[in-house]
Amino acid sequence: MSAPASTEPRLLYAVQDGVATLTLNRPARLNAIDHGPGSLQRELVETLERADADPDVRCMIVTGAGRAFSSGGELGAAEDLLSSTDWYWFLHQEDVDNERIRRLRKPVIGAINGLCFGAGLIMAVHFDFLVASDRARFGLIETRYGGTGVDVLAYHVGFQWAKFLCTTGELIDAPTAQRIGLVVAVVPDANFAEKVGDLGRRVAAMPQAAVASNRRVVNGAMEHMGWTAQKEHALALNAVANGVGREAKAADGRRFSDLLSEGWEVFKEARDAPFRPPWLSS
Repeated sequence: MSAPASTEPRLLYAVQDGVATLTLNRPARLNAIDHGPGSLQRELVETLERADADPDVRCMIVTGAGRAFSSGGELGAAEDLLSSTDWYWFLHQEDVDNERIRRLRKPVIGAINGLCFGAGLIMAVHFDFLVASDRARFGLIETRYGGTGVDVLAYHVGFQWAKFLCTTGELIDAPTAQRIGLVVAVVPDANFAEKVGDLGRRVAAMPQAAVASNRRVVNGAMEHMGWTAQKEHALALNAVANGVGREAKAADGRRFSDLLSEGWEVFKEARDAPFRPPWLSS
């Protein structure tokens, strides 16, 4: 018998001192994200848009419950994507929602409280800036089993680090993320929520018309540097790569799609075994 579905809302929302805090609330699933109509990502985007239209809100914070910001895409959510065309439209819809975040009028701070992988990281780089708990970790872990998603990461960390993360599957800690420009600050976990809340209040105290204008100026610079063109290029290549993803093999030669049918622990062990210990700390 399967476990009963949780009655807890999967997204929490609170407003204080002009700051709206949205909390991904699936801690048992490490705040895994699904996409499209009725998904957690869509609920988050629509809630951010409502906050953006609320005159009592001047800044938004997005964080996660438990030990993860988000472990990435919901496992098994893409089982029905059988062709590169299927993948293209799935990834396109994910990107449309992420761009809705970037086009909000008010600032969005990503409070990365723990694990931030895959689709969670892809979404997070569409926030205005990120602050990390000292227990946060980041990476494109889906590349270990043939997935894609580096997309626009190079805009934040540079070309070498983007290539390193997507070709090694290496996970990085919060101080490394700060050093390469992915996050602006690392805060001790013991006072993380308090410190991020204080940052939100400071942003909310800024003159709002100037904040909105300055954010658009920076976003415009990213556009002039090819942000949208790069996304279209990435969507096409990612659709092709993911379309043949069912044939991706672990280091021992077994197909990941077969391993998944044997259970999550078997899949995870085959995925992670070649990457222990972490290369950056070995």
